[in-house]
Amino acid sequence: MDVVVATASALAMDAFSVSLGAGACRCGMPVRQILRMAFMFGFFQFAMPLLGGFLGATAVSFVSAWDHWIAAGLLWFVGGNMIFESLKPNKDCSGLDTAKTRVLLGLAVATSIDAMAVGFSTATLGESVMPLALAAGVITYLLSVFGAMAGCRLGSVTGHRAEMLGGLCLCLIGLEILASHMNWI
Repeated sequence: MDVVVATASALAMDAFSVSLGAGACRCGMPVRQILRMAFMFGFFQFAMPLLGGFLGATAVSFVSAWDHWIAAGLLWFVGGNMIFESLKPNKDCSGLDTAKTRVLLGLAVATSIDAMAVGFSTATLGESVMPLALAAGVITYLLSVFGAMAGCRLGSVTGHRAEMLGGLCLCLIGLEILASHMNWI
């Protein structure tokens, strides 16, 4: 069970980082919006391992060949947009507006693609994917709520640079995903 919790916690770190950035960028985000974001992140972290465990070897071999590029690309797109928006005068922090469903959905998918591969790996070992999926969903939800709230405090310290910092973090997460899948690190 310790391995399940450790794996689920590791899978939740991307969503936590995004939540931290969203909270920093959108200090005063309504609780309803924080809970919606946390639910979306938690749901995808729950569903993707199940999807990975369900997919057949052919589909997973195709997805696993591209999952790191898809996740990195989505994170770079959102992160780059945040950086671009942070450089504009009178910026409105729209680069990480989790109130927009398409932005939230893109972030939820980008931060959970690796969970699909972990679910597939778990299933190929003959173990049940459900404990991992449940742990990943719950831990991601809780860390996302905490990240959004802590991000507000971070945003008050970093001021107008919070969106740039969040964008840089997303780009670095994308680079780390790509580097680890390409065996650069």
